[in-house]
Amino acid sequence: PQAYVATFLNFPDREFKGLGGTDSETKPCLYHTGAFYLVYPTHERVALGLGYFSPFGLGTDWPADWAGRYITTFSKLKTYTLNPVISLKLTNNLSVAGGVNFLYSDVKITRKFPIIPQPLLDGKSDIEGSGTGFGANFGVLYEPVEGLKFGLAYRTPIEVNHGGRLVLSFPAFLRGRLPRSVEGSAKVVYPPSLTFGVSVNRFKPFTFNVDATWTGWSTYQDLTVRLDQNILVNGRPSSAIVTEKNWHDAWALRFGAGWQVKENMKIRAGYTFDMTPVPASTLEPQVPDSNRHIFAVGSELKIWRLTLAFAYNFILNESRDKDNLYTINGVPLPAPAQANGTYKSRTHSLGLSTTFRF
Repeated sequence: PQAYVATFLNFPDREFKGLGGTDSETKPCLYHTGAFYLVYPTHERVALGLGYFSPFGLGTDWPADWAGRYITTFSKLKTYTLNPVISLKLTNNLSVAGGVNFLYSDVKITRKFPIIPQPLLDGKSDIEGSGTGFGANFGVLYEPVEGLKFGLAYRTPIEVNHGGRLVLSFPAFLRGRLPRSVEGSAKVVYPPSLTFGVSVNRFKPFTFNVDATWTGWSTYQDLTVRLDQNILVNGRPSSAIVTEKNWHDAWALRFGAGWQVKENMKIRAGYTFDMTPVPASTLEPQVPDSNRHIFAVGSELKIWRLTLAFAYNFILNESRDKDNLYTINGVPLPAPAQANGTYKSRTHSLGLSTTFRF
């Protein structure tokens, strides 16, 4: 039996270089998540497990007066998954596992909207919502010869129906004349994923790992917020706010190596090429995504029944140009508010963990 506890700290930095000197940069912000895993063998061929982790998350915080404020000024997505599993050792070199995923999702999106073409007379829109959903996961581990392992893991899509509210803030001269708080809902289907990996430790003290992950992001075709009453959206009355996404499926390729320095100490390094699911036609500053290059180093040290570990990732996004029309309910925003230009992103990520063997 063993328990694993970890915390992850992420510090993203995004830059925008627009036409006519409309440059901007996201505000410094530290995002943190955590994870917990518990494994309990009940038999020499049966083990139970419980995982708690955050499979999806993002955050952006742009200045309130930047060029793209009518698209986004702040967005934050948090997800939490509770995942009980059972693992069965069918033969000495073949194991299978399955589990259930209970996912909680919480989202907040803030943007400005124009009242009069002056920044001081903008209104503000805050959308907050949360919801739950469930799915399943399955895995296979096969070791045809000692020191060579093949793994396969699949996670099903998870549909989450978010419930929440839209809060509108207006300049003082309009307060009381228009609805300020409206109940609403939005459905998001979090994507399925399939991972295949190979681990080789036949050349001790070294271990080499390669894996590929396919993520079915084509489940995210649009974000539709349905409201309980009409509001003005781009100057027109509507009971829904629709933004097109049209994301496509994407792959991530990972390579890693570990070195057993001594009996109680390991050093690791790795590289990931993570392909973006966001097409050029719907690229926007809420998720100014691009292909990512991830460079990682880490180490672990065993002391008594404890294993202390750290990992550092430097995530470098390729620069990407936005040259499209961002629309709400099919109506493009005016040209100055499109925030077309070049986006650059980089993230520092630190993970700290402790494993205790009972």
